[in-house]
Amino acid sequence: MKGLLIALMLTVGVGSAFAQYQENVHYSVVSEKATATPNVTEYFSMYCGTCYQFESLMPQIKASLKPGTKFEKSHVDYIPHDNPVMQAAIVQAFVVMEKLGEKGVEIRAYFFDQIHVKGRAVDSMDVIKKMFEENGLTKAEVDKHFADKTLQDKAKVMAKAYLSKKVTSVPAFVINGKYSIDIGSVKSIEELTGLINFLVEKK
Repeated sequence: MKGLLIALMLTVGVGSAFAQYQENVHYSVVSEKATATPNVTEYFSMYCGTCYQFESLMPQIKASLKPGTKFEKSHVDYIPHDNPVMQAAIVQAFVVMEKLGEKGVEIRAYFFDQIHVKGRAVDSMDVIKKMFEENGLTKAEVDKHFADKTLQDKAKVMAKAYLSKKVTSVPAFVINGKYSIDIGSVKSIEELTGLINFLVEKK
C-alpha cells in the first residue's frame, strides 16, 4: 500500500485518457443498493500509516468530485489488532472530532502527526482526552463530549460499518455505498479520481 501511495504521488497528471473501468478489476460491488444521492466514503484509521500519508492527497480528491457529491470519512475499529478497548476509543475520538467541526479537523491532523511523526503512544483513553485538551478544550468539555450518549451510539455504529462493505484494508473508498475501489488497480491520483467520478454516476 505504501508503494502504491508513492506511485500515486509521483504520477499526478499522468493517465488523462482513462481506460474503460471494469468490475472486479478496478472495483467490486459490495451492496445491491446504491445510496439515493452521490456519496464517497473513505474508510480509514488514525492508527494507519498509509491513511496518514493519504491525508495529503485528500484535498485534491475532494476538489475533483462532481458537484453535489457528498464526501465523508468512516473510522474502522480493527486497529490496533490486539486492543479492543482502544479500537473503540479511537473511533469515539473521531466521532467527537466530527462533532467539533473545523476544530475537529485540526485535532485529527494533530492525532495523525503525534502518532506517525512524533511516535507518540496513544494507548489509553486518558491519553486521547489529554490530546483534546492540548488543542484548547477544557477537561470538562472533553469529558462532556465523550460522555455524550448520542456520540457513543454513533461511534458504535461507525466502528462496524466497514464490515457490511467488505473492507479488509485501509484506506478504502466506497462509492454510493455500493462500489468498492481496488486502489491497487490505479496508477495515478488522476486515474483514482477518474474512477471515483465514474462510479459516482453509476447506480
